[in-house]
Amino acid sequence: MKVGSTHRYAATPDVVFAMMTTPAVLTEKYTALGHRDLRMLEHTDHLGEVSLRSQRSVPMEVPGFAKRLLAPMNTVEQRDHWCAPDATNVRTGTWEVVAKGVPVSAGGTLRMAPGPGGTTIVEINGEVKCSLPLLGGKLASSVAGDVQRTLQAEEAFNDGYLAARKKPRARAKKSPAQRAPRGAT
Repeated sequence: MKVGSTHRYAATPDVVFAMMTTPAVLTEKYTALGHRDLRMLEHTDHLGEVSLRSQRSVPMEVPGFAKRLLAPMNTVEQRDHWCAPDATNVRTGTWEVVAKGVPVSAGGTLRMAPGPGGTTIVEINGEVKCSLPLLGGKLASSVAGDVQRTLQAEEAFNDGYLAARKKPRARAKKSPAQRAPRGAT
């Protein structure tokens, strides 16, 4: 079952890439999405090539036919690998998510490119596969729905994160004593 998303972020590729690969931001995002027990297992950056590996418990909408195969909360391990940017500042990569004890996996490609007006276009494409012969297609379709909902929730979080980053911080008002010139008391 195919999954995918193309999203335009209101920030430059360097800012978006930092947001998508910084462990503290990822922890904040996954916590906001209701994921639990997050562990960052790997975060490497070698000459602009970045690899991430995380493990977390993820809530899923489990249809009746799949209740014997899936739990409402499943432990997944995710691997993301981004290549260094090319001469046009385009990055490509791969992603893979495997649920422990579940016959379903997902994975595909990543692409990040500069967009018009200082924006960034992020494309995520992939496929959800199930190794079960009879229910495999139905189960993959159900999990693909969860993957699509997660992609949309991640995009919404990322948009909010970037918007909050742009807001100027409110300056604290000074009391009259703090505003008085020195030696004027």
